[in-house]
Amino acid sequence: MKKIILIIALFLLTGCYDYKEINNLGIISAVGIDYQDDKYIVTLEVLNDQTDKDSNKIKTYTKTGKDRSLAKALEKAADLLSKKANYTHVKLMILSESIVDGRFDSIIDFFMRSTYFRENFYVISSLDNKPEEILKTTTDENPVASGAIIDLLESLNYSSNSSVLKTFDQVVEEIIAFGKDTCFSNIKLDDKQFKIAGLAIFDKYQYKATLDNDEATIYNILSHNFYRPIISKEYDEKYFSIAISEGKTKINASNKIEITGNLTGKIMDNEPNYDIRNLDTLNKLNKDFQEVINHKVADFFKTIQENKCDILFLAEAYYQKNRIKEENFWVNLDIESNIDFYINKKGLIYEVQDEN
Repeated sequence: MKKIILIIALFLLTGCYDYKEINNLGIISAVGIDYQDDKYIVTLEVLNDQTDKDSNKIKTYTKTGKDRSLAKALEKAADLLSKKANYTHVKLMILSESIVDGRFDSIIDFFMRSTYFRENFYVISSLDNKPEEILKTTTDENPVASGAIIDLLESLNYSSNSSVLKTFDQVVEEIIAFGKDTCFSNIKLDDKQFKIAGLAIFDKYQYKATLDNDEATIYNILSHNFYRPIISKEYDEKYFSIAISEGKTKINASNKIEITGNLTGKIMDNEPNYDIRNLDTLNKLNKDFQEVINHKVADFFKTIQENKCDILFLAEAYYQKNRIKEENFWVNLDIESNIDFYINKKGLIYEVQDEN
């Protein structure tokens, strides 16, 4: 919400527009794109400047256009506005399942050519809900759908670490570059609440699968983009949980895919009530969680191998090292994950024995 208010403030503080010009602009904050019955469906989320005098909340409304041409569908949506559409502050693009799985290349091509849009907006998919439905879902708490979604993406990036924030220019670079594939978060509606529902992954322009939130967390750990993700293990129907607090991993793909590194974590839940002051117990927990992490990492690599989605840029790294272009050399390699894990003992309470 602060970002949207800032946008309006920037308009007021710059000399590019006087008040009358601002008043004649329809500021587009998000775009949703769907495809049904041989037609593109473009939904624009528009900031509403007619706010309630008793409320300081910015609200939005939506306009939708349909046509066989994507450009015409966008134009028809804009024609429904009583003001001139301004796309320079678009923060979010939502793509439906029919777009992601079949027309993704057309979307990339169109928005690369477009002179209306900047390229620093986030891209997400909505595979279970229509983008129009998503952008129309507002509440008193979240009067701007796109703002609520972006807040969710950014907050989960620092909590469960299950979201992946990719801007349009990042997505394009990863698609067209040798040895790279792209991915971005998927979102769904659950009782009018936005929820991150995994990670959509691609082989170039082709949508391949959606990883679950746990797999998205592993992706962030391997990409060195994590902030205390939680890993849990069950002991006799009770859970012991740790939050990975620091560390780094390294991937070497040549004759095999070898993942090494060191991770440390803090204890979060101790339902089994283990004596964490006992070093033998800590060593057992270290070993157990090391196995859990390495198992999750190996399974993650098997999944991206099966889908030929090089979202960790293995072929690009191989080319940088060997100057050999082998885009899928890694797909059939054996996987060996040897990440060391230790519970951070700092802050743990140990009994002090009286020597006397």
